[in-house]
Amino acid sequence: MVPLLGMLERRGLSLSDAEAGGFQELARAAQRCLACMDRNACIRWLKWQGRYGRAPLCPNTAYLERLKERRAAA
Repeated sequence: MVPLLGMLERRGLSLSDAEAGGFQELARAAQRCLACMDRNACIRWLKWQGRYGRAPLCPNTAYLERLKERRAAA
């Protein structure tokens, strides 16, 4: 399972927002997610809908923030 889609959703973003940011960037984000050594922490955090603390450190944090900023500016 790739938690990237769940992390998008938890930040109020959609797959369409990610696609609008560019398919190559989305592909790189998916690759980073697949290569992450702490993917299970994200899966657990998403399963519990973030009720027990902050999201784990994510290699896609900067990417997700850029998407959020782009969406707010639109």
